Amino acid sequence: MEHFNELITREDIEQLSQSEVLSFNDDRIAILESMQSIDVQACPGSGKTTLIAAKLMLLAKKWPLSGQGICVLSHTNVAKDEIIERLKRSKTPEAQRLLSYPHFIGTIQDFTNRFLALPSIHSKGIAEVTVDNDEYATLASKILSNNQFSWLNGTLNGLGGDDMKKAFLRDTYLLPSDEVNISKKPRAWSQKSNLDRAKQLLKTLKNYLDERGYYLYRDMYSHAQKICIENEKLCKALSRRFPYVLIDEMQDTQKFQDELLRQIFPLDDSSVTVQRFGDPDQAIFHGIGNEESNESFNGKQADDMDFVVNKSHRFDEALASKIKSLSVNQIALSTELSDEALADRSNACSQQEGFQHSILVFDDDTLEGVITSFAGIVSEQFQDEYRASERFTVKVVGAVGNEIDPTQEQLKIGHYWTSYDKKKAKSFLTATSLIDVVRHVRQTSTLDFSENYKILIDGIIKWLNLSEQLDENSRRFTPRSLQQFLKKKDKWASFREGTYSLLIDDALLTQEHWEEICAELKGIFELQILPDKAEQYINYSENSQSDENTCNINFETMASLPENKIRHSDGFDLHLSTIHGVKGETHDATLIVETKNRSYDVNQLINHISGSDNSIITQKTKLKFSRQLYVAASRPRHLLCIAMHASRINDEQKRALTDSGWKIIPLSQERDTA
Repeated sequence: MEHFNELITREDIEQLSQSEVLSFNDDRIAILESMQSIDVQACPGSGKTTLIAAKLMLLAKKWPLSGQGICVLSHTNVAKDEIIERLKRSKTPEAQRLLSYPHFIGTIQDFTNRFLALPSIHSKGIAEVTVDNDEYATLASKILSNNQFSWLNGTLNGLGGDDMKKAFLRDTYLLPSDEVNISKKPRAWSQKSNLDRAKQLLKTLKNYLDERGYYLYRDMYSHAQKICIENEKLCKALSRRFPYVLIDEMQDTQKFQDELLRQIFPLDDSSVTVQRFGDPDQAIFHGIGNEESNESFNGKQADDMDFVVNKSHRFDEALASKIKSLSVNQIALSTELSDEALADRSNACSQQEGFQHSILVFDDDTLEGVITSFAGIVSEQFQDEYRASERFTVKVVGAVGNEIDPTQEQLKIGHYWTSYDKKKAKSFLTATSLIDVVRHVRQTSTLDFSENYKILIDGIIKWLNLSEQLDENSRRFTPRSLQQFLKKKDKWASFREGTYSLLIDDALLTQEHWEEICAELKGIFELQILPDKAEQYINYSENSQSDENTCNINFETMASLPENKIRHSDGFDLHLSTIHGVKGETHDATLIVETKNRSYDVNQLINHISGSDNSIITQKTKLKFSRQLYVAASRPRHLLCIAMHASRINDEQKRALTDSGWKIIPLSQERDTA
């Protein structure tokens, strides 16, 4: 658009750098200057969110259009909130303008609901709308008990119980053609007559729930796609309303979301600027919910991208050289840490030669000693003072973390530590008090705090449940209904600011400080008199981090704690998680344990890790493994270790690893001489 030609200048960027105390290299300056549709691949730790926020601040200062705005879309609420917080904390006053009309900052789901799906549904006379997969599945499951659906209910029971039935119902979303999507079909539907009968009953069930305002998140996209097909002028109106679109986390955008966005904001339309940011190398959510990933972004090679940001603020050159061999797009990953920053980081290491990134080679007898050995390496290589910090973060991650089947040949996280339970990683709701939740999220803080934000919100919702508070629909609060409730009371901004402070505040939680926090929380929800159980949940208590009364001692120096944590005798914790669970996080030290999903992931890529194989990865399974290991390997600031079985690594591979800077640590009883 001619409105945007040379809108942002080098002088504008220089002024912003000074006011916001930011530094941009030539590549980032070129991205900030660009006003055309572009795709940007940004490596781990590249400061992508900072770059996006800076771009928005620059645009806010010089936005030339009235009644037309900037549309900022993200994949998750956490990413959206982080962008909003950056703008709110900006020293650029104009940045606040982006938080209101005519601009929009939200998730792709928010955008779809607000501008397309909900208006379409409301136009049919449906006033009250609930969009929630779990509520939908619970209600649908109850309705199935009616005589009208007895046959359907009986065949679904063959899926394996109530949980499996609800999982099936969560996947029966509407298609734009008004057909119902059916993925995993029960065996009873193998006959065409039964399948036709099931489709008809599911359509009846779906219509019944639709008319009463209950929808799956996926349904909203189908409503949006349908209205766009029926009314092309609506798409044109939206692209005129938002002539500048910025999309974050593009690698996690699914195919159906991408198709909808490109229908509204065509990439080849000169009247709209679409700038997409992400990292195809970290696209590990392929196949989630049986959905395909987008191809318009993730299918691009590095040479197809308009810009590649390959310099990271997270790790030094030695670690970057270990990680880049796993880049599917073969990004030349390097560090952007200054000499001064590198000198400051050296204070973390207890060894003059620096951190020694290691391959731990175990056998069947020493498998359960892998994590203990890694903890010993952490204890040995980090300075005592650095390890003593509450923010010191050590994680053990693997690709496969579900329940072990002893009848199958498997390798999962639980084989390395028998107390591991993937279900425990989903939330921190087992905490007996809110202050323990807050201490937990502070001690495990990460760069984008996504998991911690969810845990904190879950903790507050647990308090609301104990307080017997219900949302506007007289149901228990969900994260979404909580946001809607507070927005209607004009308290969302103050609540979000308070939760953000709880996540990043370094101050000790004294009793006086905690009582102030609780008073503010009570004020937001207008809860002064609470049931005893709710009052007990927010009572102050001393830090019980060292309380090990529920610990199971293992290997003398290690102890299992709740929430998949392990306490080392030197005073630090190790957290066990799946690779999907740590995406977006930053750790001080990370151990990747080899797991098996049909084949062994580390074994499949050991030649790439060593640098002896530099070929482009094309095979589907290796692509999946490479992206997963790339995400895992790019989490640590300082120390990376990988564990694999001795039978899956040979002497030649060990020599190649040693030559590329890895240290080989044999854990087998027969002490390998490598």
